[in-house]
Amino acid sequence: MIPPPSTLAAASTVAAFAAALAEYACEVTSAHGVQVWVGDGVRNVAVAQAGRGLGLSDGTLAGRALEEGRPVEEGMLSCLPLGTAGRGGVLEFVGARPAGVEALADLTPLLSLALEGVQAREARRGRGRVAETVEALVRRLGGSLDLAEVLTGTAQSAAQALGFSRAFVALFNEFGEDGARTGNVFTHGFDETFTGGVGVGPVSLETLIRRGEAIRFERARDADSRMAQGLRELNPEAAVIAPLSARGQPLGVLYADTLTPGATASEDDARLVLALAEQASLAIDNARLYGIETRKREAAEALREAGAALAGSLLLSDTLEKVLERAVTLFRADAAAVYELQPDGRTLSIRSAVGLPSEYVLRVHAKVGAGVTGRAAQQREPVVAHDLNTAHYGGGSRYTRQLLAQGRYPYRGVVGLPLSTRAGVFGTLTLYWNATLPLDADDLALAGVFAAQASLAVENARLYEEELRREREAAVLLNVGRLLAEDQSDAALAEAARLATQALSARRGLIVLTGEGGAISRWATYNLYVPGRAELASLMTQLGRGPRPLTRRACLPVAGSGLIVPLHSEVVGEGGVHEGGVLLGFLYADDPGTEAPGDRVLGLARSVADQMALTLTRVRLLSALEREEARYRQLAEGAHDLILSADAAGVVTYANPAATRLLEGLTGPLVGARLLTLPTPDTRPALHAAWQAALTRNAGGRAEIQIAHYRLEVRLSAVQGEPVRGGEERGVLLVARDLSELQTLADEITRRGQALEAATSRQSELRTYLSLFTQAQEEERKRISRELHDDTAQVLTASTRRVARLARDLDGEQRARADDILADLNAAIESVRRFARNLRPSVLDDLGLLPALEWLSGQAQTPTRLEVAGAERRLDSAVELTVFRLAQEALNNVDKHAGAHSAAVRVVFQDGGVEVAISDDGQGFTADQAQARARQGHLGLTGLRERVALAGGALEVDSTPGQGTTLRFTLPG
Repeated sequence: MIPPPSTLAAASTVAAFAAALAEYACEVTSAHGVQVWVGDGVRNVAVAQAGRGLGLSDGTLAGRALEEGRPVEEGMLSCLPLGTAGRGGVLEFVGARPAGVEALADLTPLLSLALEGVQAREARRGRGRVAETVEALVRRLGGSLDLAEVLTGTAQSAAQALGFSRAFVALFNEFGEDGARTGNVFTHGFDETFTGGVGVGPVSLETLIRRGEAIRFERARDADSRMAQGLRELNPEAAVIAPLSARGQPLGVLYADTLTPGATASEDDARLVLALAEQASLAIDNARLYGIETRKREAAEALREAGAALAGSLLLSDTLEKVLERAVTLFRADAAAVYELQPDGRTLSIRSAVGLPSEYVLRVHAKVGAGVTGRAAQQREPVVAHDLNTAHYGGGSRYTRQLLAQGRYPYRGVVGLPLSTRAGVFGTLTLYWNATLPLDADDLALAGVFAAQASLAVENARLYEEELRREREAAVLLNVGRLLAEDQSDAALAEAARLATQALSARRGLIVLTGEGGAISRWATYNLYVPGRAELASLMTQLGRGPRPLTRRACLPVAGSGLIVPLHSEVVGEGGVHEGGVLLGFLYADDPGTEAPGDRVLGLARSVADQMALTLTRVRLLSALEREEARYRQLAEGAHDLILSADAAGVVTYANPAATRLLEGLTGPLVGARLLTLPTPDTRPALHAAWQAALTRNAGGRAEIQIAHYRLEVRLSAVQGEPVRGGEERGVLLVARDLSELQTLADEITRRGQALEAATSRQSELRTYLSLFTQAQEEERKRISRELHDDTAQVLTASTRRVARLARDLDGEQRARADDILADLNAAIESVRRFARNLRPSVLDDLGLLPALEWLSGQAQTPTRLEVAGAERRLDSAVELTVFRLAQEALNNVDKHAGAHSAAVRVVFQDGGVEVAISDDGQGFTADQAQARARQGHLGLTGLRERVALAGGALEVDSTPGQGTTLRFTLPG
């Protein structure tokens, strides 16, 4: 047997020992090939090979031999374990001599001890290197909490420990389906600065992060791998990549490489970088946490300072300036702007800006929902564009879209922060950077907090300004009301115009008052020429129900925009709803600018107008009350009834002349007398009861009393008097009437009632007679029409036929004379038939109302059309006859008097009746003209009205000169 070579004992590494053992075993066993496997407790690794035919092995047999701790054989493969099960080694033979394998089996104890010794020496040497490297890193960092210093020191320590020339550390900032990407890269040994971070593919990310293993790269071994493609830009000869993680969270990667040709990266190098990365991860995590806490403290301090600065002003303009100043300072922005949502709810305009070009401020009007600014306002949450050129947010306005399309937009990073208040969205705070967005997630969170702080400051400023505005408006309303209540002279009206105009922030103003019938009576101006009545009338055409903005065309000359609001006296309708009453005038204000007044100005105009209208109404009511009081006094003085008023004690305070004339001769002076003692003793209880009823139940009281020989019917009612302590003094008003006069009046009423009843009875008799007469007339017409049709027309027809036969036998002049006689007979027949139809058309009796009306329309001289609506049906014969005669008379009147071009008969069948309307487009007439024609004997309209009344219907006449006439009558049936 060949003795073991000396290289086995001299080997310092497992790889060297395995290589020497493979060569020795191949020689001893005369095998085609030998492979040495070494286990690390997790997996078996082929460390060295010798000979050929090793493609037959996939490591499965070696793994079984190492696991079972005994030799195994399968076909041409045989395995001999070395050392303890799971962690030793395996000699795998291809085509070995059995005797040689048995000889080596005797040496396995010796070979196993040698392998374990090499492994132990290598482990000790590796642990010492790792410990020294980690200790050096700890000394290098010195407990620093500066993240940049920790990252740079880690890269330098990794390069020096491996003897490599370059290294870098990069922290993750993005994860996705295609891997991860790092942020800034901290390097050692690189000639150029990294920009844009480093990408880590999904496969490498799985190895580094999910499995926590280091990745080794050697050009000689991995030149055609995907790893080589990923590292092509760095072009290393050998490299080691290790993960950085702390507390179960991935932080980034530690990378070290060398450009030395032929360099390799061993397992020891990988373990060294892993240990270094583990220690560095703790330091990096501590530095990050410290940086986060530091940034939080700085952010809290910055927000505290910003809040104090914003709280120092309650003027909205100052607040917005401070918001912009603090935003630019905090986030290092190149420009910033506050966009305010306009009243239309769809547009955002720049209210205040810093750093933006003037043209940009003037031309940009963002649309809600478009661009970064519009989306922030619509979504009410921050909208971030790291690079607007690639974010595809577009522009919020036409101007910005043009700049983006032309590549001239000056900013790349844009952040929109909504400014929300309890009343809704005020607008958007938008920050701009010339480069890509430099803010990370923490900065964006800080920006959101700052936007909330700014929103609160804006809301406070708006509330403060709103309160100031309300105070100013209340002062204006109070002054205007007080001014017009005390004096309504021209000077006072002019002063009211000045106060109202200034309150509305206008340049010129005008107050116009109207009198009876809405005619303009007085007007006063402020800073405005005196307009003429034609201009004032033109303004009045612009009045609506409330305040209205006016364009330049509707304003007085020189003005660019304005408003007008009516002064209406307020009345209360049903349900307590306030409605516009009488027009008292209007208030007008204008300005040279073309911007229309906003909702706030229109609301203030309504309030000012309401206050003016209320004051004017009160003054007018007081004047009207004085007039009414004088009128009622005049009525009381001239009344025939006795009117007395008494206070709560029953003392008479007023007596009208009628009471004085009737009673003072009997009772003495009435004023000052006690009312309850005036009647005779037997009628005083009735007066007392009526008095109590009037005072206690507020229902009034009635009684009949006797004063001397006069019998009076009295009515008592309570009236309010002057207020007194504990309540209100109440008096009583007494109205009395002499019953003798009342009896005389009652007798007269009875007499006249009897006369009216007799007249009504006579009228009823006349209507009955007229109805019978009309019926008899219709029967006579029917009889005459039938006789004309059946007798006269038949005789004439027979004569015509005889003359026609005679004419055929004649010739010459005699035949011509016969033809003339025949023509005259035909004309007579037609005339008789037409006369018969007019008396009583047979179509009415045979076919009904509608065919008869159609025939009647065709017979009229004026072109007439028949229109029918509703469910057609036959009516009572009397009703159909009445409708026909009414339509016939109406069309005759149209032919004779209307001078119309066309007429129409419209029949509407209704439930329980029929409505007929005859209309024309003729000259029409007035009521006075109709009465005048009736006095001249033209009784056609009167006859129609009477005939409709006899049939139990109603007739309406609608006629206007030049616009035609419509007769509409309704009959039951």
